[in-house]
Amino acid sequence: MTGRLGVVSGDTSPGAKRRPWPAIAALVVIGVLFGAPSGLRAQDTAQDAAQDSVTTETLLQADEISYDDNTDTVTASGRVEIDRGGRILLADQVTYDRATDRATATGNVSVLDTNGTVLFFDSLAITGDLKEGLARDVRVLLADKSRMVGRGFSRRDGNINELFDAIYSACDICADRPPVWQIRAGKVRYDQKEEMVYYRNARVEMLGVPVFYTPYLAHPDPTAGRKSGLLLPAVGGGANLGVSYRQPYYINIAPDRDATLSPLFTTDAGSGATAEYRQVFASGDLMLFGSLVSGDAESNKDFRGHIRSSARWDIDENWRTGAELHLASDRTYLRRYGFEAPTWLTSRAFLERFTRNTYFSAEAFNFQRQRGSLGLSQTPIIAPLLQFSYVSDSMPGGSYFTADSNAVVLVRTDGSDQNRFSAAVGWHLPYTSDLGAVTTLSASMRGDAYYVRDVARPSEGDTYTGTAGRAVPRLSLEWRLPMINSSGPLTQMLEPVVMGVVSPIGQNPEKIPNEDSRDLEFDDTNLFSAQRFTGFDRVEGGARINYGLRWSLFGARSGTITTFIGQRYRFHRDDVYNPLSGLNGKFSDYVGHVDFAPNPYVYALYRFRLDKDNLAARRSELAAAVGPPIFRLGVNYLFVKQGDPSNPAIGDREELYVAASSKINQYWSLNASHREDLSPGGGRIRTALGVEYEDECFIFGIDFADDNTFDRDFKSGISVLLRFNLKTIGEINFNTNVSAAR
Repeated sequence: MTGRLGVVSGDTSPGAKRRPWPAIAALVVIGVLFGAPSGLRAQDTAQDAAQDSVTTETLLQADEISYDDNTDTVTASGRVEIDRGGRILLADQVTYDRATDRATATGNVSVLDTNGTVLFFDSLAITGDLKEGLARDVRVLLADKSRMVGRGFSRRDGNINELFDAIYSACDICADRPPVWQIRAGKVRYDQKEEMVYYRNARVEMLGVPVFYTPYLAHPDPTAGRKSGLLLPAVGGGANLGVSYRQPYYINIAPDRDATLSPLFTTDAGSGATAEYRQVFASGDLMLFGSLVSGDAESNKDFRGHIRSSARWDIDENWRTGAELHLASDRTYLRRYGFEAPTWLTSRAFLERFTRNTYFSAEAFNFQRQRGSLGLSQTPIIAPLLQFSYVSDSMPGGSYFTADSNAVVLVRTDGSDQNRFSAAVGWHLPYTSDLGAVTTLSASMRGDAYYVRDVARPSEGDTYTGTAGRAVPRLSLEWRLPMINSSGPLTQMLEPVVMGVVSPIGQNPEKIPNEDSRDLEFDDTNLFSAQRFTGFDRVEGGARINYGLRWSLFGARSGTITTFIGQRYRFHRDDVYNPLSGLNGKFSDYVGHVDFAPNPYVYALYRFRLDKDNLAARRSELAAAVGPPIFRLGVNYLFVKQGDPSNPAIGDREELYVAASSKINQYWSLNASHREDLSPGGGRIRTALGVEYEDECFIFGIDFADDNTFDRDFKSGISVLLRFNLKTIGEINFNTNVSAAR
């Protein structure tokens, strides 16, 4: 072997026979010890190590270096340090026997690998070609701070490293107690090529007590990437599935793609599997996820399942396309089998273009309702939905133009259909006076063209099929004057805001169905909107004035208080609004908010809508949190006046949510929550309590929940979830539903 020796220091002993150049050549061989099982990640073959010795500089420091002709050995002793390619060997003495091609390091031997792994030995013996090696009482500190010890160590075939009578743990070592968890094994084998760790006759111990035994266990090297193999299972039991067992198997297909297959077995709800495929491209990604199970007697179905997938592709710096698909076989499948279950499953395909001044999108939507009574035939399909927006550069004087267009085709199997095209242009002039008053003048023109089918006309008692249209000019002027006063550490701001809007009235004929403007919630966030409806099918008409007053108080370092109250006045009545919206009549209800955050431990936000005649609450929202991490309390309250005197089935909505959490100490935390329906005939919705322990190597959690919701074959009730997470190994969950909903 040859190599480049960077540093040789120390004195040779007087009694030793010296041949400096053979000694130096032999010490180069010692240098290749750094290909030894440092961090259990040696070079794959002796040939690789030899090649590495040619291209990598070897640095040696020692108090004494000698060569003995009689024994044909080279010895470096006294604070020996050899650095080869960033791998460092420290020892009291290193001896290389040329005849046997063996090197031995003794006395406080440690090896630091380039990945941060450190091995400690009392002595280490290895062949010159690095294929064979032996050691006793090895201790390993891996790069992720996990540890492994063994009474013996061997290396064979150039890439197989074995520890005997070994212990592995990611926990810190305490002198007075065993680690929270550890794995004991008769033999641990590390396969360098496979980057896998294998255990024989392994048992898991918790606080020194054996809790689990297996004749075979394997997991990837903590420094390795993704590896194919079994993941930890999920075990459960309860009223929905009976006893259930889910066993994931991970497949590492390539660096840019993987898959997970999870067979599912239940005693009461059939058996099946879930499958997931993921792939990342240079300019996008793909995710396919779905499930399929055999039916059960309760659901009266042969098969049940779902699919949830997404794809995205960045065509270039301006264009992007993608799709999302979310479907389920029936309305209770997702909740019963433990999948995410939103009220609506939305499938979407899209194409988008972004530039500095423009935005364009083409979309298609399909919806599937998971709760309620709306049938599939009444659910719309939207294809396509086209949108375009343009904002010009600022012109002399600060004004700018906008242009927007929107087109949609909406069809149903049973119900009304709609084809619509809308286009609008606008001119806007913001201006700030010398006094600080901010004025914005806007003028716009919008046109809508419709072709509709089977639209109900209550006034005529029939349905309408044909065309409809309208033109909506609009002029608005907004004025605000922020006034600031500072006194000592406090700063106040008082800001009156007034906005006037003028547009024609009577722009909402029965021929135009209301598909996208039904959800109008009047509050302080849209008081100063020229068009409060969120969609295109309904427009605000007539002359109106929006006005409000904002007051804020700021501390020098922290702490803020902000309040706002406002109202709208109309010069003409308009029946386009829902009677409970707060916008009927000339004067609207009062809307506003109070935002209180004096310090990091106290926060409250209260939003309100008050009746214009008697100041009774029409809508109240409160979100508050108080306390440090050792005990923090949160409250959310919602009240909406939505009762219809003509329909007793529709009542007011009132709900309270209370949550508390406590970080008891460095390791233990508690959390609890309760949600209550306060409306008449309501009651408890859900109560939950959780306890969690987490340290450097272990997470344990137990969560209790009492859910009072139910839906056909989905049964809620009291559930218990146990979580055991052995960091660096994985997590296993046990979930059970103790009783059905009452």
